[in-house]
Amino acid sequence: IQESLPMMWLARNERISYHTTNNFRSSDEANMLVKRAFLYFTQMLIDENLIKENALFIDGTKLEADANKYSFVCRKAVEKYHDKLKNHALELYDELVKENVTQTIEREQEAAGLEEIAKSTEAKIEKLTEEIDSENLDKTEKSAQKQLRRKLEKIARKLHKDYIPRAYKYEQSENIFQSRNSYSKTDHDATFMLMKENHMRNGQLKPGYNIQAATSN
Repeated sequence: IQESLPMMWLARNERISYHTTNNFRSSDEANMLVKRAFLYFTQMLIDENLIKENALFIDGTKLEADANKYSFVCRKAVEKYHDKLKNHALELYDELVKENVTQTIEREQEAAGLEEIAKSTEAKIEKLTEEIDSENLDKTEKSAQKQLRRKLEKIARKLHKDYIPRAYKYEQSENIFQSRNSYSKTDHDATFMLMKENHMRNGQLKPGYNIQAATSN
């Protein structure tokens, strides 16, 4: 869009960033556009008598992807560690309920819910700080409040530095998997599978695509 005249015309002379293009490419709107375009294209082929509706022959083949073979992400491993994280989150949630930090009815386990719990914890820490700085508490009460504040600060750090980032990471991986058991970190469309050309006969999984081709003649 800076050098090619056809691209300048398509972009209406706007300097669109890479991130904008990529966000559109991976959006639900683009996904629906591709599906609709496929339907229109198929109907056009039928109208032009290039394919017939009464018979369609489908075959598949495997193509190796240009992706790092050590970028394997396994569904079983992600689900295992995500379940462990959810259990830790439940334990932490029960601990916060005992301290009257959160009044949420549902026991939050997802990343967005953990962020809300982190906000409630930080609000409680601020309130404790105000109470400690005031002159209304005696020495024993201040000591108890300081001890509780230290405990909540530790929980808040654990949420922000560990639980929330990991929860987002696992949720993102589960969205990428869809119905597959693996994907490549460097190419999310590639799935790890056995290839036809297995010269070493060691059953090594490689990133690739299972391409389906259809023809009517």
